[in-house]
Amino acid sequence: MNENQTGNIKRLTSIVLRYLTLQLDYAKLTATEKLTVLLSTIAFFALILILGLITLVFVSIGIGHWLAATVAPYTAYLFVSAFYLVLLILLIVFRNQIIFNPASRFLSRLFLKNPEEDHEE
Repeated sequence: MNENQTGNIKRLTSIVLRYLTLQLDYAKLTATEKLTVLLSTIAFFALILILGLITLVFVSIGIGHWLAATVAPYTAYLFVSAFYLVLLILLIVFRNQIIFNPASRFLSRLFLKNPEEDHEE
């Protein structure tokens, strides 16, 4: 091999290593971005859930007291708890449509590339 070919091989090796380094950096940035979106979404929904539960407790107590003025107090609270039992049963029956499918769509959109995005680049 002459000196010119050796220089070309070194330059090609350097270019390939630089390309691989840039691809690795791009993968790290993409993973960081997607994890940031995922964690911030989880934190947002956790806050919404906590505040919603607090509100739900106070509204339930208010409805129980309001109903207790018209029916026996234990019956009023049984009505409120029966309502939540029906909601729980509906949540269990429709858990795929309400919880699992939206979560899987969100995660697949977040972590998997859309085929239309490949054509845009």
